[in-house]
Amino acid sequence: MASAINKVTDPGIEAIRNALERPVIEVFRREIAALKTLPRAAAYDAVMNDPKMLDQCFRLFRARPDLFEDVVFDAQRQPVTTDDSHLSCGRTLGDAVALVVRASARRYFRAKLDFRSRFKAPAPKKPLLFRLAVAVGLAKPPVVKPPPKQHARSDALYRAISDYLKFDWQVQLIPHYTPMSPAIVSDLGLRLLEIREAAELQALAAPGNVPKDGRPPLLLDDARRLMIQGRDTIDPEILWRVVQQMDLARLFPKSDSNQIRRAVAQVSATHSDVLRALLPVLGGDIRRFTAFMMIAYTTFGEQRFKQEFCNECQVYAARKLAERLGATPAPPPCLEDMKAAYQRILGTAYTGGVETPQPISSGEKTLLNGHPELAKALDALGKSKAAPFSISR
Repeated sequence: MASAINKVTDPGIEAIRNALERPVIEVFRREIAALKTLPRAAAYDAVMNDPKMLDQCFRLFRARPDLFEDVVFDAQRQPVTTDDSHLSCGRTLGDAVALVVRASARRYFRAKLDFRSRFKAPAPKKPLLFRLAVAVGLAKPPVVKPPPKQHARSDALYRAISDYLKFDWQVQLIPHYTPMSPAIVSDLGLRLLEIREAAELQALAAPGNVPKDGRPPLLLDDARRLMIQGRDTIDPEILWRVVQQMDLARLFPKSDSNQIRRAVAQVSATHSDVLRALLPVLGGDIRRFTAFMMIAYTTFGEQRFKQEFCNECQVYAARKLAERLGATPAPPPCLEDMKAAYQRILGTAYTGGVETPQPISSGEKTLLNGHPELAKALDALGKSKAAPFSISR
């Protein structure tokens, strides 16, 4: 099979292609069991044809840069590990990553979108009388249309999306880019880089999910889209649509639709003052806002979520939580990353249980000895087991 990265006049790109086909693939053949028995060229094709295998290779490259220090280096032969660093050929590592992602996507698009075109039924024969008439000059032969280009569908999608294929995290999404039409890709434009979840790509690719009136698709709007018009209240039906399109059922182990519906109903009952505290820091992205609220629900459970988010007396706590969120960089729009980040914030922002008593100094002991009633009160306080949850400062 021809190389997926076509030969070009740019010497930097040609150097990257040669490195990928030779020393780089040799490292992968040594380290990845599925490639060890394959010849070098076959191993290269196996990686470039299969997004799952390519993703495994990228993960190995990121996790073990030491394995590649002799094949991925700069002009001074120092190892290159960051995407903005220049390779010895003059191109950056990020350029090389983008070339690989695009080449793999092109191969995958052709394999999936042009498969049927290679097995088209032959054109039906004209009637015998018509063929006889053509043979004796009584009729003109039919106009033969040129066959469609072999890669028409895949090339159209590739032309639309290639400028947005830049990062190794996109390799896992290549199969989910494939059903998208070039028109949808063009409508999304740079917003395509804001999508890191397969479920969200599938939702955006569904017919009618990209509005034609200039309004953003639901998943790419801000969190105000969730609110009932004129009120600081979440519309449960819109929240349900977002939860479905994001496939947030993944947050609920062994869950059924009734359980998720119950969670959506409870999140929709979040107190308006709590929403007003959280919207300024989370409201710019409907997916991050929705993910945070559903992650909070699954982290705390229904009863504690009611206490912390649906109770008017917890507005101060919500404001302190908003401060924590505002001081933390927003995680990428990937559910696993958002879950880890938001659970960490929820875990550090809220503290509960009995406070550990501090040692009593000698001066305090003297004071307590002179005030037995104070000592009795403090002793009773120390035995209390009903310390409320609160935002830690």
